[in-house]
Amino acid sequence: MGIYKFISVVVILAMLLMPLAALKSTDKSGTSGEKTTQLSKEKEERNKPETVKVFMREEELVLSVTVQEYIIGVLAAEMMPTYHEQALKAQAVAAYTYLLNKKSEQEVSPDASLKGAYLSDDSSTHQGYLTEEERAEKWGEKAEQYEKKLRNAAEDVIGKVITYDGKPIIAAFHANNSGVTHSAETVWGNDVPYLQSVVSAGDKLSPDCIKTVALSAQEISSRAGAVQDCNLSGEAEEWITDIKTDKHGYVESLVIGGTKLTGIRAREVLGLRSAVFTFEFKDGSFRFTTEGYGHGVGMSQYGADYMARQGSSWEEILKHYYQGVEITEIE
Repeated sequence: MGIYKFISVVVILAMLLMPLAALKSTDKSGTSGEKTTQLSKEKEERNKPETVKVFMREEELVLSVTVQEYIIGVLAAEMMPTYHEQALKAQAVAAYTYLLNKKSEQEVSPDASLKGAYLSDDSSTHQGYLTEEERAEKWGEKAEQYEKKLRNAAEDVIGKVITYDGKPIIAAFHANNSGVTHSAETVWGNDVPYLQSVVSAGDKLSPDCIKTVALSAQEISSRAGAVQDCNLSGEAEEWITDIKTDKHGYVESLVIGGTKLTGIRAREVLGLRSAVFTFEFKDGSFRFTTEGYGHGVGMSQYGADYMARQGSSWEEILKHYYQGVEITEIE
């Protein structure tokens, strides 16, 4: 073969092979590009802020918000923004822990009434939550000041969780008490190792601690109507009898119209602020004097503020009210 024929063959082969090489190059570039896109999507998904699904009771809709926004909303609904920052941080960690506990419950046994949410904004069954608009309306001209304070508190402890045996606890809390908290066993009938009775110094200093309310015989009759087999015949002053209390004044049981009730059930039926109460019948009405506000289990919010003002940190506050727990961080 002559030199010119050889060169011609080489050129022709090169022309034939170049498109194939280009095609292979394109295929590699395309695959690499797809992998890069997929990795970017996965990274973006990992970096997305964790969201919380809250069932808004009045609107009957499920709201999705970031964890930080949720915690701020809980603080606004459940605690005084004037409280010490360490108390607010303790509440923030308790609120996040409570959320994780309820989320875990929903994943195992969903409550259809929540419509896919983890918990509701109903403070009587879960924990309260206020949107940014509701917070602004509630606080008025101090909205910016309070919003900043609560946001700072939430940011400082975001991701911190209270655990017992490695699991998020039931972080129960209440407004204030009669000077001691109550154990879960006393109030709910189930012993929970970290929800024991502890001294809550300062609670009786709260202007909101001791309250007296008068209920007429008509009101007692109406409220007790919810109690099965309750018979309020005879003299009104004999309707409530056999009151049994523990050493801290917590009403363990009583009898209304012949029906025995636990203290917590009596509190619900009569609409009292606390199950620590006494009463007298005078001038045709029942005068109830209560100490504390709420079920009395877990952290006292007023007690947390008192401890903070005495120099306690948010960690010390939580470990006082929740016995034997650890503070960990979700990664």
